[in-house]
Amino acid sequence: MSVEPKAIPGLTEGRIVHYVLPDGIEHRPAMIVRVWDHGTGMSNLQVFTDGSNDQSVDQGLIWRGSIFYSEDKLPGTWHWIEKA
Repeated sequence: MSVEPKAIPGLTEGRIVHYVLPDGIEHRPAMIVRVWDHGTGMSNLQVFTDGSNDQSVDQGLIWRGSIFYSEDKLPGTWHWIEKA
């Protein structure tokens, strides 16, 4: 018997989150545009970049599809924005 993961509270289209760039150090704000799986958090994101200051990015917005949620903030994942 498999157990479905609990839905991530607050996960919905339009929420702003942080996307971890491939270097694993820098984080950028992103908007969730589609939720594929409420248990794993897998979502499509529009990521707001720092233009050419971000590696191999020459525009201010990039699309990332099927991105998983990670509390550990692994490269290429998203997480909730840290409290100030």
